[in-house]
Amino acid sequence: MNKIILALDTTNLEEAIAITKKIKSKIFTIKLGLELWNAHGKGGVKKFNEIGITNLMLDIKMKDVGTTVYKAIKALDDINFGFLTIHGQGGKVMIDEAKKAASEIKCKPIIMMVTILTSLNDEDLKDMGNENSVAIQVENLARVAKEKEIGIVCSGQEAKTVRKILGPNLLIFTPGVRMEADDKNDQKRVCTPTETIKNGADKIIMGRSLL
Repeated sequence: MNKIILALDTTNLEEAIAITKKIKSKIFTIKLGLELWNAHGKGGVKKFNEIGITNLMLDIKMKDVGTTVYKAIKALDDINFGFLTIHGQGGKVMIDEAKKAASEIKCKPIIMMVTILTSLNDEDLKDMGNENSVAIQVENLARVAKEKEIGIVCSGQEAKTVRKILGPNLLIFTPGVRMEADDKNDQKRVCTPTETIKNGADKIIMGRSLL
């Protein structure tokens, strides 16, 4: 169970706190996404800090000018969290600025690069004018992550290839994890927990399948 990151995709802070209290000893940590962040911001994160969750994954997928990302991360100095997501497509300069800022705030979170959202597939990318497949784009971004020494967020389907590129030390977190009988909902590139771990992921991000 310590490989599970519980996704709390909700705006209901009280409910999220109650769920976390019940299962925090059975999971690695929790993931707070844009819904809760936009509703409660740093005040919401502090509520989790108060119940002992200081390594949470802040999944706000930053993507902006490098200087802006640097300042945005520096503004998080008064909360505790362990992991922060940025979009790999923001470029190397943005990644450098994110790493620099993360090293300068008190909690020193690990930067995790989001590759291609698990709600997208090859057809979706073609519709957006991208000729390369999901697999190729994830591989390219994984090479950047290796160069910059940051973790990766990718589908379990790509985790095996990403692990070969990253080597054994950099982290791989995988969303879009579903039990075999589960609905895919808005996810397109899904993988079971067993397959995901077998493919080389360090942690699996699950929400609807557990709640």
